[in-house]
Amino acid sequence: MKMVEKMEELQKENSGTIILVKNGIFFVAIGKDALTLHNELGLKLTCMRSELCKVGFLVKNAEEYIKKLENIGYSFKLYIKNGKNELEEIYSYTGKNTTEIKECIDCTKCENKKDSEKEILARIKELGKTK
Repeated sequence: MKMVEKMEELQKENSGTIILVKNGIFFVAIGKDALTLHNELGLKLTCMRSELCKVGFLVKNAEEYIKKLENIGYSFKLYIKNGKNELEEIYSYTGKNTTEIKECIDCTKCENKKDSEKEILARIKELGKTK
C-alpha cells in the first residue's frame, strides 16, 4: 500500500483528526487536513496529485509545530514508519474536530499545480504547428 493510501485510510479511521506522517525530512498532511493547516497556519499548499493537496513542515521543526497545532486546538496525530514498515503513532493531541471536507482547492486555479505529461505534450504539439 502506498503512503498516500495509508494516510487516506488513517484519515477515515480518525475522522476529524489531522493526520501528519513523516515522509523523508518532512511531516506531511494531505487533503482536508492540508487545507486546514494551510488556512490555520499558513503552510504552503502543493499538489500531491490531481485533486489532492499536501502541506508539510520539516521534522527538525516538529516541536515548534506541535505547539502551534495545540494552540489552534484541533485534534492531531503524528506518525512515523517503524522497522516493520508500518505507520506508528508517536504523538497525539485531542482537541476539537476539523470541519474541512474538501480534499483540494480548485486545481485549475492552484499556483502550485504541476502540469501533467499530457498537458506538456499537448503544448509541444501546438508549438510544432506554428513552425
